[in-house]
Amino acid sequence: MRIYSFQIILVLFLFFLINQLVFASDPRAIALLKGVEQERLKYECFRICYTEHRAEENKTVDQIVDFDHGKIRKEHLKTDGFDGIMSIFLGDIMYVKTSYDAKSVNLVTPKSISAAGADTYDPRLLGLTDFMNHTTPLESCLAYPLYNNFSTQIVELNGKKVNLIVCDHEENCHTKFFIEEPGFRLLRTTYQSPYIDIQVDSEYSNFKFLPFPTKVKILRKDGKETKVVRFDREINVTDFEVKESFPPETFTLASLNLPLNATVTDHRINRTIGYWDGEKLVEKPVRISVQERQEWEKKLQDQQQHTKIVRYVVGIISGLLMVFAIIMMIRNRFQKNS
Repeated sequence: MRIYSFQIILVLFLFFLINQLVFASDPRAIALLKGVEQERLKYECFRICYTEHRAEENKTVDQIVDFDHGKIRKEHLKTDGFDGIMSIFLGDIMYVKTSYDAKSVNLVTPKSISAAGADTYDPRLLGLTDFMNHTTPLESCLAYPLYNNFSTQIVELNGKKVNLIVCDHEENCHTKFFIEEPGFRLLRTTYQSPYIDIQVDSEYSNFKFLPFPTKVKILRKDGKETKVVRFDREINVTDFEVKESFPPETFTLASLNLPLNATVTDHRINRTIGYWDGEKLVEKPVRISVQERQEWEKKLQDQQQHTKIVRYVVGIISGLLMVFAIIMMIRNRFQKNS
């Protein structure tokens, strides 16, 4: 009996050893993927602004994201055909204001439908995946914690020598990562299976935005026999600023520009938990005169208009600086050639 037990253990050990030898990943592939991850995790406190165009929805929206060690505040700015969204992600809860003019705020869990609709994801996912979500861990987009069969080779992509990393998930399903060195820049990610084709392309033309790409193009097609476009999106980063910290109210209700007596509904327990008195939540609505309400609403409108003007000026300055940088680059190259 002991002999048989020993033989079984020996067979299992040999099977495990052979499995590791056959499916072991190229160490360089794992190192490159972890390099991409570490480069994206370089900053823990920053503001990033970008414009997202969704061809499948015929919608273009400017977005502002404040990120501070996992806390996220995001604005989808209001346009002629879109009412805007404001949201705050605090780990285990989210506040969602479904439009700029909304007189209520929803307190929800991150896995709720309302949370998904707010699109409040970690901005460090830009260019790593087609489906960015606040519940998606960054490392899972790079696949190495999930699989162990990676290979790598040098290929040419858009005239550049880059590292191609291939991960075979199962039969006819694989992910490819095209990584440029130095800098661990992920230029392209593809996923192919009998039912899904995904391609995410990233450009890094503005070094001021690093480690973020300047432009991300996302194309996803679903279907078995005939693939149909599900996502066709382009994201253009317009500003990036590393911060030491944000003002204390940034990730609180005070940052959502709430009108007086706006209600906050906790959807975890399906009831209203308070009314906004201008500074905090209170149990009962605040009684004010018509004149006081008009003054309050005018003050709120002035604050919103001031914010728009500041963002407009910042956008112009950023554009001018970009043009100046391009002119200086051309000038330096001309002098060098001369």
